[in-house]
Amino acid sequence: MSTKKQLPIHLKPEIVCYSSHAKILSILATDDCFKGWFHNNYIHMCCQKDFKTGNGIHLDFYMGPAKDFTFYPINPWLFSQVIKKDLLNGMTDNVVDFVIQCIDLGYYVDIHLDQYHLPKDEEYGHEPTHFYHDTLIFGYDREQRSFDILGYTPFFRAEKVSFDQFEKAYRDCPVERWYTVFYLYSYQPMPDSRKSREGLDVPLIKESLESYLGSRNISRQFAMIEFEYRDFAYGMETYTYLRKNYGTGEYWGDIRPMYALWEHKKCMLQRIEVLYERGHLSTIGYEASKKEYEEIKHLTELIKQAQLKSLMLEDFSLIEKKFDTLISEIEEREGNALVRLIESLD
Repeated sequence: MSTKKQLPIHLKPEIVCYSSHAKILSILATDDCFKGWFHNNYIHMCCQKDFKTGNGIHLDFYMGPAKDFTFYPINPWLFSQVIKKDLLNGMTDNVVDFVIQCIDLGYYVDIHLDQYHLPKDEEYGHEPTHFYHDTLIFGYDREQRSFDILGYTPFFRAEKVSFDQFEKAYRDCPVERWYTVFYLYSYQPMPDSRKSREGLDVPLIKESLESYLGSRNISRQFAMIEFEYRDFAYGMETYTYLRKNYGTGEYWGDIRPMYALWEHKKCMLQRIEVLYERGHLSTIGYEASKKEYEEIKHLTELIKQAQLKSLMLEDFSLIEKKFDTLISEIEEREGNALVRLIESLD
């Protein structure tokens, strides 16, 4: 019997705006083979047309159909299982031993916990509250009686939680809504027969950029699996609905959408670098696209910083004065930049 075990984990994933991305990328980024897949994806963005309806996706990367409350049921590297909590609770009272057994078998455990019982970052004045959030468990230590977890405390990072703390956090999370299930992920290395020299799919990247520029409803491509999201905007059209919804002044308390916007531009810059390094962009095309997206990314940083400052001051007049002008400038600049980038990929 092992006294301790820790599954491979990457503590600084490229995307942390939402835990659904951060957790999975923390697993996948332990293998460099995933980088091509990463740059082939994370291009599409979507948002609800009316923030007052739906499930709170105000702006996010579009990663295909959701199933069992997760957007990652289909992934070339992950063997995923979803388990109902009432099934586990009916089979055993010892959830700690169950999680240890899962880790021994190579499974990461993704489960909702009551954050009130987990370690807090006192430096940032993070007050304990009964708040239910998904948390990734990737290791344990029997001697210290602790689990290694990855989650937001309030920033995305690894922490240790005692078995007793975990037990309380698990029991105090209600079995309702999306808290009714948890997930097991097993990393599956890509067979040599499916590996390519670089993993980049340039025609797919170009097609995705064209879809983003044309605001195409790409959820229609998955109609066999899931009904299309007709109440969502995609690609460039998201800017129209960001202006419309944030113009009401009701949604500044959530930093995730504007953080997602900034991370999207960061990913675009990385993609441009990789395309150039692999010979898919000329020096002229690369330098022009890099400069344009550096300026676009800077504009998203200004929005992000203004929102954070407004939250700290509890006065949203600062971000409200700047937002419409900045988001419109981002929209105009990105539209022009995408046209040139797509032409450069010919």
